[in-house]
Amino acid sequence: MKFLRYFLPLGLFAVVAASCSDNMEDDVTYTPTTAATDAIAEGSTVDLLLHRNITVNYTHPVKIANAAAITLNGKPVEGATANICQLNIPLDLEAGTDYTLVVGEGALVRYDNPEMAADPYTLHFSTRPAPVLDADLIDPAATPEAKKLFEFLKSQYGSKTMSGTMGEVAWGSGYYDVITQEAGKAPAIIGFDYIHLASSPANWIDYGDITPVREAWEAGNIVQIMWHWNVPRLNNPKAQLSTGISRFSPSNAMVPGNWEYEIMEKDIAKVAGYLKLIQDAGIPVIFRPFHEAAGDYAPTWGPWFWWGAEGVEVTKQLWDHLYNKLVNDYGIHNMIWCWTVQTSNAGELASLDQLQGAYVGNDKCDFVGVDVYSEEDLFSDFDRFYLVRELVEGKKMVALSECGNLFNPDVAFPKGETWLYFMQWYETESNQFFIKNYSPAEVWQQVTSSPYTLNRDDIKSLLN
Repeated sequence: MKFLRYFLPLGLFAVVAASCSDNMEDDVTYTPTTAATDAIAEGSTVDLLLHRNITVNYTHPVKIANAAAITLNGKPVEGATANICQLNIPLDLEAGTDYTLVVGEGALVRYDNPEMAADPYTLHFSTRPAPVLDADLIDPAATPEAKKLFEFLKSQYGSKTMSGTMGEVAWGSGYYDVITQEAGKAPAIIGFDYIHLASSPANWIDYGDITPVREAWEAGNIVQIMWHWNVPRLNNPKAQLSTGISRFSPSNAMVPGNWEYEIMEKDIAKVAGYLKLIQDAGIPVIFRPFHEAAGDYAPTWGPWFWWGAEGVEVTKQLWDHLYNKLVNDYGIHNMIWCWTVQTSNAGELASLDQLQGAYVGNDKCDFVGVDVYSEEDLFSDFDRFYLVRELVEGKKMVALSECGNLFNPDVAFPKGETWLYFMQWYETESNQFFIKNYSPAEVWQQVTSSPYTLNRDDIKSLLN
């Protein structure tokens, strides 16, 4: 996948490397040359997301003499340009289609000698068939509300992204309300978190009061719930998340008789009770447990949550265990299950093999999320999106399940970087929510005003 970082930010895949021959004598003909790698080879099948231009190289500087002679499937190509020894041809491809590119006789001539024509060039290639999203939720007993929400998400995927932000760290809408005020538009998705499960019910946090969730749903929001699952250290009742300080063994937690197992079963029963209240209210939710499970694939970086402390295989077993308990034992069927794919390897983009080894599989989640924290105020990350799209073989939707700064849909969508939604993390200081280190108000206003973005007011009518 390393080639992606080189070519894709430019939005093109070159047929050939750009270079002119040192031999500039008049008797040299202009024969296009093709590269053996990282190119559209004759008769190949390509992914249309990776090919938005073709660059044909010539041995001498050329200019266009007859643009109509440059055709794709018999139709003249609009917008072709010549730049020194290159002919740049924009592509507007469709999936599952055979193509013939022709640079016909007389289309190009030598720049300093128009009497000398370049040789004609023909390229045959095809595009991959469009991937088909999985039709059904992984839960065969999913509620009608969950099915309806899932169908809505699929109907928008690829053409629109949905704005989203955390309500706050726990069970309210403080940060969401700040974003709504600053952006001038209410985000479509609001996020909640069972991070304080061990403390609930209490006078400051009671997950049994589903008022925040109900009010968000009735206002037209899609609800996402994650779970920063805190567990105690051995002989210390204080719950922790980190792999470094926790002595909670995730593998032991799936074996009856262990102290970890008893804790896990009690926590699952407790969260199931709270989720049942939401289900009984007819509210479907996107559920995102065990997020960022792999942490970073590099051994020196490693995972940062206890559920990743013993490796990816154990994490996948935990996912299966939680799903079976909630769905089959406790009858929670109002959830759309999101697996968070980790894509970092020592801070660089991980390989497809690494992701495949850590992934629960297309048959065990409804869509995948990626958590991205970029230093750019408005970022685009086609490489990461495409990598995960390859992981799921185009059969699952891909979302920005967590981010700091916002991504730029106006840049991303035209090149095929079509995140299902984005969910900005919250910012707080002295119990006050603010926009400071992440995207400022004007950036939120820009993103929520994009023609590619759906906000709460947009989805109210579409969802109901």
